[in-house]
Amino acid sequence: FTIAYTIMSAISAVYLAMRPPANPGVLEGGVGLLVKTTWALLAIAVPAEILITILYWVLEFDGTVTYVSIMVHGGGMVLIIIDGFLLSRLPLRMKQFIFSEMFCFFYILWSVIHAFSGIGNPYRVDDDRDEDAIYDSLAWKNNSKSAMILSVGILLVGNPIIFLLCRAVSRLPPRRLCGEGEGQHHFKGQSPNDEEAAAVVY
Repeated sequence: FTIAYTIMSAISAVYLAMRPPANPGVLEGGVGLLVKTTWALLAIAVPAEILITILYWVLEFDGTVTYVSIMVHGGGMVLIIIDGFLLSRLPLRMKQFIFSEMFCFFYILWSVIHAFSGIGNPYRVDDDRDEDAIYDSLAWKNNSKSAMILSVGILLVGNPIIFLLCRAVSRLPPRRLCGEGEGQHHFKGQSPNDEEAAAVVY
């Protein structure tokens, strides 16, 4: 989802710069689909990146630091937050929480399928570790009780808290909407707090 958001964000920025909508507060047609898709991907990617980063460094980190582990568990998170909240300034909305929660649910479901399917984990070379688990803390085969407790905690506590924190941070940067009399283009009828208009004005 991080890669998908990055691609959609770039496409949206170029498209909206070349063809700015007449009414940014109305997300309809191709522009509406483009912006809403990018917006939804951000609502999934940022909380997921933060959650995965925290869980990795708290539960999985074994003392070995590599470039890949840093970029996958932290580097991508920083980059997507900068792009989504500081550059694009997309404010998260409460109704987008369902996207984030659905992602967590399906990720946990996939971890169960992965554990019992025999797919294996190509990054695991140590025989002492659970080879069929994506992460040791989600070892459904060997420690299903611990994995269940962690999964329920993520769905009902961790992810909601992180989403609310992300939403609060996303609303801190000022929107790129200009009031009348500032000598800049003003979108008539739009409130400075209009989140849909803010999402269009890259």
